[in-house]
Amino acid sequence: MNTNEMIDRYVNEVGGKLPRKMRVDIEMELRSLLLDALEEQSGGEPTPKETAAFLQEFGHPETIAAQYRPEEVLIGAKLFPIYKIVVTVTVSIIGVLHLLWLGLALWQGGGAEWLSKATELFFSFGRSAILNAGIVTLIFAIIERVAADQLTLPDKNNYEWDPFSLPPVKDPDRINRGELIAGIFFGALFLMWLNVFPNWLGGTNFGEENTGIWVLVTAEFIALIPLFSASLLLDLLLKTAVLIQGRWNRITRWIEVGTSIFGLYVAYRIYSLEQISTVPFFTTMVKIGLAVALIIGAVELLGKLIRLVLGRPFTPRTFIFNPSRPNWGR
Repeated sequence: MNTNEMIDRYVNEVGGKLPRKMRVDIEMELRSLLLDALEEQSGGEPTPKETAAFLQEFGHPETIAAQYRPEEVLIGAKLFPIYKIVVTVTVSIIGVLHLLWLGLALWQGGGAEWLSKATELFFSFGRSAILNAGIVTLIFAIIERVAADQLTLPDKNNYEWDPFSLPPVKDPDRINRGELIAGIFFGALFLMWLNVFPNWLGGTNFGEENTGIWVLVTAEFIALIPLFSASLLLDLLLKTAVLIQGRWNRITRWIEVGTSIFGLYVAYRIYSLEQISTVPFFTTMVKIGLAVALIIGAVELLGKLIRLVLGRPFTPRTFIFNPSRPNWGR
């Protein structure tokens, strides 16, 4: 890690703990201040070790962020880091419980009820998340006004911290070549297996007299294989294009949204089949897996849309007010 990267990581860590509307200006000011002071102190090109020592002396990112944060806030700088953790954990637990409830309801019910149950889940989660986040906020606001001055919390500057351990500045459009290549390779193998070697899907007749090549799946599922293959092929073509291009851009992100919608549609068509496998147990297990995949896929699709439209990432904290949320749209 060189000096500039370490400074960028430090400034990004400070900025991530500030209100979004003031983050950009403070990051620019802080970066300029750090570079000027570091150059003056080192008398030339500072080494990474000199930069780390300088940043340790300058202060922990949370301490510096607290100095920039406005005083007139509902929850002060001392309690805000703990407040973020409590609210995030609370909303996450509510989300997990709602997903478990939906999975159980879908398992017991039929495919036709998917939309109504998912809609009911969404509004139920929204009400519960807002209510519980409000309760937590009210509790911390009361603590802030009644006992904040008496609270003794650990001072981040009182212990050694390592600037080399600062997390990197995230680039959401950067690609992982190894991951993309592996996805393309195994996706192509699966697509080939599904269409060129269909007899590999069988292997046993479970006591039937005649052995066929599709002993584990029904004719209804076989009819959807071209649609399933088209979804896999679109995903492979997109990954290949992104790999050749070297990074994601706005166009490929929108194409990704389109392929995700199509993939969810195909998954729902399969889920809606009365029988997927000739073995009832396998049908039940596949439907449970598809229900979970549809829920996760819908959440991921919502996240992609929020990032493209609003210019910020989608996390559990998207449902609550969080002034330290990073600004991806800058």
